[in-house]
Amino acid sequence: MTTLPHGYQLVVGLEVHVELATETKMFSASPNRFGDEPNTNIDPVTLGLPGALPVLNGKAVELAMRIGLALNCTVQPCTFHRKNYFYPDMPKAYQISQYDQPLNVDGWLDLPNGTRIGIERAHMEEDAGKSTHIGTSGRVHGATYSLIDLNRAGVPLVEIVSRPDIRSADDARAYVSELRAILVAIGASDAKMEEGSMRVDANVSVHKPGTPLGTRCEIKNVNSVRSLGRAIEYEARRQVDLIESGDVVRQQTRHWDEADGRTHTLRTKEDADDYRYFLEPDLVPIVPSPQWIEEVRASLPMLPAARRARLAEATGAA
Repeated sequence: MTTLPHGYQLVVGLEVHVELATETKMFSASPNRFGDEPNTNIDPVTLGLPGALPVLNGKAVELAMRIGLALNCTVQPCTFHRKNYFYPDMPKAYQISQYDQPLNVDGWLDLPNGTRIGIERAHMEEDAGKSTHIGTSGRVHGATYSLIDLNRAGVPLVEIVSRPDIRSADDARAYVSELRAILVAIGASDAKMEEGSMRVDANVSVHKPGTPLGTRCEIKNVNSVRSLGRAIEYEARRQVDLIESGDVVRQQTRHWDEADGRTHTLRTKEDADDYRYFLEPDLVPIVPSPQWIEEVRASLPMLPAARRARLAEATGAA
């Protein structure tokens, strides 16, 4: 458990976005490949052109089910929604995601130290494109101009949302490391944080034991396990300092700056109502049959925790 000044307790929930190891995108036949020339893996669906209709990638559904089952989730019938917002690297001005009926719910992940972290959901969605801001800071503020690469737009994603069960930066790092090992073992993703195929958002708040949970701030797109720990520790101290000085913590989305070791405000945090979710009219519900679920479960390899236990048993026997 992370020790904070003045008797405060750290509370962390993690949202991990994982790009799936499919050959094509979530809703079109464009290639799902990293490192190609910008704006070459595109098509009318990716570009959001009028009349272009999504066609669901069956392999992406299977890989998403593998993730859910490896994380002890219940796989259930699910629907797709439109999550509406404008950003230059999302040409449709909405993202196809899952809202109140996700594919995988109510799972857990056990850390090597025995701590159990609840998994609220692991839902499917499509990735956005990538904006590169040209200027001294690399951020949109102060940039001279920006470049948009839509190769990543429409790449299949699973967003794995933990419950707020993490109480230390060390456990947050261990959670991401164990999750990455599971994803690679089951063949769902290469989980390369340096290439963006695994990205972590950390929801951080502080409170004193016995009092209600504090206001959370979300730290977006942390790109290494080391940075995740540093960002959580800094943000927790920042919030404690605010409260102790008589100020209040405001719900925000924040960015971690590796260079100066601080989080910085990006925007006021949105709530679900801001996205105006509604059912995607061009996609039908997914209803995985019990037979399909069991076939996917049977295809899972031995998971990292089981391999460690077997190795420890063999070492002890020797």
